[in-house]
Amino acid sequence: MERFLRVVNDVDHFREVFFPNPTSDVWEMSLGSIIDGMQMTMVNDPLSMIDGIMDCLDASYKMFQNKVWAEKEIKEKGIEFTTRFGKALGIETVNRETVHVGQKMGYVIAVRRDPKIGSIQIKSVPKDEIDLTVLYDEVRKLDPDATWFLHASKHMLLNGSAKNPDMKPTKLTLNEVIDCVKKIYG
Repeated sequence: MERFLRVVNDVDHFREVFFPNPTSDVWEMSLGSIIDGMQMTMVNDPLSMIDGIMDCLDASYKMFQNKVWAEKEIKEKGIEFTTRFGKALGIETVNRETVHVGQKMGYVIAVRRDPKIGSIQIKSVPKDEIDLTVLYDEVRKLDPDATWFLHASKHMLLNGSAKNPDMKPTKLTLNEVIDCVKKIYG
């Protein structure tokens, strides 16, 4: 909550001028900018605007909670290993945010196993030299009964997703998948 409120306070006091690259278009998608836009587009419906802002704040706070939780889990449970592209992360957790946080921490490949449903999520940073196709072929060979999906970008290899309720989780363990990543990209 303290970190969340620090950001709210910075924006409220116009300290975002000190944010990295403050004129970047990405800031126009920030909650503060969206609220400013709502004040212009919803001027005749302030109650709907407040409802929308409260929903956004609730969602943002939830993401802050998941981020803090992910940082803690990466520190306590993360398995760091090396690839030819740089450091990589393996972790067993239900927290999906660990993959995003890990990549922002500098891990070029992140492997997450969800212990609740047994699914695996593998993501690489979007660099042309990293292509997960060979890994996709390998895990399909090792566990052909599992549902595997290679995203068109070649940077996301999924075994299970909220968008596919009929998926079959892999029988591969986190360590077995990490070993595959090391073998192919080491």
